[in-house]
Amino acid sequence: MFRTTRHPRTAAAARRGTAGLLAATLLTTALAGCNDSGDSADAAGSDGLTKITLASSPLGHLAPIYLAQDNGIFAKHGLQVEVDTETSDLTSVPSVLARKVDFATGDLTTLIVARTQGLDVKAVVPASASTGKAGADYGALVVAGDSGITSPKQLEGKTVAVNILTNIAAAAAREAVRADGGDSESLKLVEIPFPQVPAAISEGRVDGAWVVEPFLSAAKAQGAVPIGWGFTDLAEDLTVSAWYTSGALVAQKPEVVTAFRAAIREAFAYARDHEDEVRAKIPTFTQITPDVAGKITITGWRDEVSRQAAEKLAGYAQRDGLISTTPDLDELILP
Repeated sequence: MFRTTRHPRTAAAARRGTAGLLAATLLTTALAGCNDSGDSADAAGSDGLTKITLASSPLGHLAPIYLAQDNGIFAKHGLQVEVDTETSDLTSVPSVLARKVDFATGDLTTLIVARTQGLDVKAVVPASASTGKAGADYGALVVAGDSGITSPKQLEGKTVAVNILTNIAAAAAREAVRADGGDSESLKLVEIPFPQVPAAISEGRVDGAWVVEPFLSAAKAQGAVPIGWGFTDLAEDLTVSAWYTSGALVAQKPEVVTAFRAAIREAFAYARDHEDEVRAKIPTFTQITPDVAGKITITGWRDEVSRQAAEKLAGYAQRDGLISTTPDLDELILP
């Protein structure tokens, strides 16, 4: 069984160091990127449409975007969309600030950290959200089926994998343990990318892991069992990630931002009414098979970034040493 040697009393300090590195990376790369600014929203698309570029990892939350393209929803709102699935979550902030892409997805905790560092990011509309249903959400805290662990509290002092130590996954893992009456500070968090989690659990390299779909279903297929639903513990109406842009684009092209938000909301309404089409679309842009796509739990589709959730996440970020000051959420969340 893999174990870290870090004493629990040093965990908070380690997180602060990691958070400082994240913040420094976001700040320095964003400042460097701004020296090479290019406004893609100024480019003219076909038929007089405004061309915009979206950046996101190729995960299930992109299905409504592709369905909106297929059904002319973006064109209806005067937009021609290009989707960039190569820009990572960490590099999307400098790419957005440099106007290399117009909108990107980012987990809400990362955006809060960025805003606290003075980076002018604006959360426009949710990209993914908790379903709000413990036991039926698209993210969960899992353990091996034969581990003997049946509740999050039993993970006290044990090794738990998250994809990034400073994002919402880490917050969800800790909160699942805390909500169950456990000492979340005692967790020994290690970074393992979501695709590697099923093997890490089945091979006994970690005691538990926070994981989202489709890797949650993959882990369950290899014998893992969910024991906690940290998204619902974090907030009743949790915005997990958001489509965000730069303050500069909001100021200079407010009509583009308004059109994008309206198009996304219409795309979500379509997705809510056509779940079968969402599941059929997912295998066309991911490595998820049609069989798995037909079984996974789909993310919730929300029209508004939850202010309540953002306030709670900011509090968790301060508690866990990711930020040292209270962020101005009025500046982060677009009204």
